[in-house]
Amino acid sequence: MWRLLRPDALTVFRDQKVRKVLGRYANIVEEKRYAKFLIAKTLSANYKQSDDTEKLWALHDDLTEQYYQLEKEVDSGRRKLGETKPEQSYLSLKVELANRILQSCNFCVRSCRVNRATGELGWCRVGRDFNLSTIFTHMGEEPELVPSGTVFTARTGR
Repeated sequence: MWRLLRPDALTVFRDQKVRKVLGRYANIVEEKRYAKFLIAKTLSANYKQSDDTEKLWALHDDLTEQYYQLEKEVDSGRRKLGETKPEQSYLSLKVELANRILQSCNFCVRSCRVNRATGELGWCRVGRDFNLSTIFTHMGEEPELVPSGTVFTARTGR
């Protein structure tokens, strides 16, 4: 559908600098690779809602290694993505962990621990819903931190 609405969207991938930086995305658009979330949905994760957060993070660490191996195999064509998806996956585990982070927010350095999931606003005045303002690789830090990911959010109109 997007190809009909934005046929010009593909032209950006003709630029070799863009293609170098966003090569995977170009391959996804050209249907040569799968999006990472589609791969993550096929990796089974066995956990319970009642499991404590530390246990879920340990499972996440283990599955992350498995995910990277699966991604390599799928990208190289040595493995096909399964037609069925597990009831609980690496992706659903990530969603569970994100929801837990929202319940005791520590996204920024202030770590105010408000429950954004219920609508509380922290020091930043950002609740459960927010606007993603900007995301980019930041190269202006100390050498040990370069590159670092920078994400700017903005509260919604509330």
